[in-house]
Amino acid sequence: MQHRLNALWASLQQSVDDCAWEQAEGLLRRFLQLAPASPLEVWDTLGYVLLMQGDYRGCQLVLEPRRFDPTRSFWLEHKLGDAHRGLNQLQAAVECYRRSLRDGSDSPITCRNLLQALDAQEPGSAIQELKRWQQKGAPSSAAWDGARQAAVLVPGLTFAQQLFDVGEADAVCRQRLLEDACYAFDQSRVQSLLAAAQLSPEGFSAWERALQQRLETLGLAAATSDPAFDAPQR
Repeated sequence: MQHRLNALWASLQQSVDDCAWEQAEGLLRRFLQLAPASPLEVWDTLGYVLLMQGDYRGCQLVLEPRRFDPTRSFWLEHKLGDAHRGLNQLQAAVECYRRSLRDGSDSPITCRNLLQALDAQEPGSAIQELKRWQQKGAPSSAAWDGARQAAVLVPGLTFAQQLFDVGEADAVCRQRLLEDACYAFDQSRVQSLLAAAQLSPEGFSAWERALQQRLETLGLAAATSDPAFDAPQR
């Protein structure tokens, strides 16, 4: 029996690696038929496979009875949060993501999804969450990374602007603000955003550099002193 289970487990792991979700689900259900007292890892994998197929309710039914299993990782609550989001149960999703963080999540994706769920509930609530993180101390690098990812995924621009205001906007976040300023023909804002980008630790991104050069060509911006502009072309 154990040899058979080992072979099934190897096959379903390959199916998961190949993103063959239906096949993986079938193998998992057969595995659980043979070993209904399987450890959490097996049930957790089934929850993940169902989640990836958009079966959010099925994922909940599998994972909710096991959410207090002492062997769980923070991913269990994270996956439950994703399932609640898929069902538009945003407050429940927020609570799951927060439990995932309390369970020790160090993944930017947990922070990102929490902020997205908050923003979907009420625009501006993601900013308040970020401020609470800052009040508790310097947010982790994972928190900032998740915030930057959320800033380019939520519908509005206020969260991206908040990150820019506190000096944590990356090039992708700045690009979203710059595109909005360009569409609005707000030359002053474009120039202020580009000036801040040039002074950032990483300097201009390739996109920002191209925009600056285009503005210079049109006579809409003064020549930059960015040394990258003078670098030899290869």
